[in-house]
Amino acid sequence: MQDVTVAERMTQERRRQLTRDLLLDAAEEVFAERGFEGASLDDIAQRAGYTRGAIYKHFSSKAELFLASNARFNGRFLQVFAGAVEPGTPMDEVDMTSIAETWHTAQTQDPKLFALGLEFNLYVLRHPEERERVRHGRHEVAELIASFIQAEADRLGETLRMPALTIARLVLAVSDGLQLASFFDEGDEDLYVPFLELLRGIWEDDPKPKSRSKKTTKR
Repeated sequence: MQDVTVAERMTQERRRQLTRDLLLDAAEEVFAERGFEGASLDDIAQRAGYTRGAIYKHFSSKAELFLASNARFNGRFLQVFAGAVEPGTPMDEVDMTSIAETWHTAQTQDPKLFALGLEFNLYVLRHPEERERVRHGRHEVAELIASFIQAEADRLGETLRMPALTIARLVLAVSDGLQLASFFDEGDEDLYVPFLELLRGIWEDDPKPKSRSKKTTKR
């Protein structure tokens, strides 16, 4: 009897997750097409094949649904890079071109997702009350990237030229700009590879030149 109860609970949880995923899929499409202000919950529910009431079983408001769709997108984006670099690979052996292609493809494969990202930025600018919540989420993403960078530095016995979290925040900021350039400067030089080559400089191979630099500055 207990096994049956557990099985039923698991089935309900799977159904609930499936419904949530379908609603988020529809939300991504509608928000990207019509923007936050132009999209309605009725439009999203209809696109997903549900009623408006189904949305309220999972999300308290349109804003919460919008923020959840953006958070899910960011999570999927991070997963793309989870296996991009084999842990412990020296920086001079990392295939920057392959990583750049993966990064580029993830950011440009669907223009609608790019539109969703722009709409999210506009939403945050127009709703300052949400900025702290968004800042916290963005900081969590940066910390995940920073932990990977620091772990790799420790594993390789390397010293970083600046805090790992600073590097991670720079990567996130540049990522937004690279995505914009990919759509607006189409046909020009791909900037993903050059940026990743610049990142090779985050490793401090020899701290002595840095010390000499400080002495020179004092003069």
